Amino acid sequence: MLSPYRYPLASHALFHTRDVDEARESVARVFCPHVLQPCGPIVVLDARHHSAPVFRDVSLNYVQYGPAVDIEPGPLGSFYLLQMPLRGSAEVRCGGQQVTAGPGMASLPSPSEYLKMRWADDSPHLILRMSQGAVVRQVEQLTQTAVHRPLVFGLGLAMDTPALAPLTGFVRYLADTLEGDGGFAGSALAQQAEAYLLNVLLLQAPHNYSDALGGDARRPLLPRVVRRALDFMQADLKRPLTLADLCEHLHVNARSLQQAFVAHTGESPMVCWRNLRLDRVREVLRRAASQASAGVTVTQVAVEHGFLHMGHFAAQYQRRFGELPVETLKMPRAVMKGSSPRA
Repeated sequence: MLSPYRYPLASHALFHTRDVDEARESVARVFCPHVLQPCGPIVVLDARHHSAPVFRDVSLNYVQYGPAVDIEPGPLGSFYLLQMPLRGSAEVRCGGQQVTAGPGMASLPSPSEYLKMRWADDSPHLILRMSQGAVVRQVEQLTQTAVHRPLVFGLGLAMDTPALAPLTGFVRYLADTLEGDGGFAGSALAQQAEAYLLNVLLLQAPHNYSDALGGDARRPLLPRVVRRALDFMQADLKRPLTLADLCEHLHVNARSLQQAFVAHTGESPMVCWRNLRLDRVREVLRRAASQASAGVTVTQVAVEHGFLHMGHFAAQYQRRFGELPVETLKMPRAVMKGSSPRA
């Protein structure tokens, strides 16, 4: 006889339900409030969530829904997710990035970016939930500098590459250990496991602080001309800047620069420049909302950062963040200090 299938982390089961509302509310207790909508006419799920804390800042989760579902948390707010499909696939959009995840290709949404996903039929995931505070503290320890802007990872991670394959094996080992060893969670070994997970991701996965870490993983992804261009852009996000200005500063022709950017970032230099300024505008608006700053207007902040056509600006902002700039500015102070209403 065939042995019954044992789900990962089965002894840490939180729920098993066929009801959409119950699944959404139960998952939200561990992650965050979100929209959950079946993609087809079938509204009967086969939803499970198993969750085990590792030490203090990381938990390992097994999540399945059965039929295909749309999931829209918006910005996660206070945590990162390493989502590893065990089979099936997931279309994941986060900020300006998009990836089709599946076995061997994980997704790593960042909490400051707007997240929207579609999990295909029969696409269970192992998911690491990592505290944003712990990730930022680890970066500051590794770089010995303060983190002043949101840390954003590249969304897609090829887990079968030599740099990341050990992490895949370690996550599976961790699932087995948490399942079979009741004394592991919260132990000194679990603390070391958390540190290992964070260090591997920060040193091997691409993100906007990789250059500061000086790791080799980022350097082949971003050639020198692209890194110099990004440094020049970020040095003054309020300056007027054209492609010609950038080429003159870098002593490179437009065709070469365009090709380098598209090949290594997926964006043209000017789209990247626009997105950096949109990110900074959002930082300013969020800070104004959290501090209840009087007199700050969307138009003022947008114009300061070179956005002169308010209609185009609002549309670009909404596409990137899933909300209008005026909504960011009016977000309640309590929300800004914690999670987003949809996060």
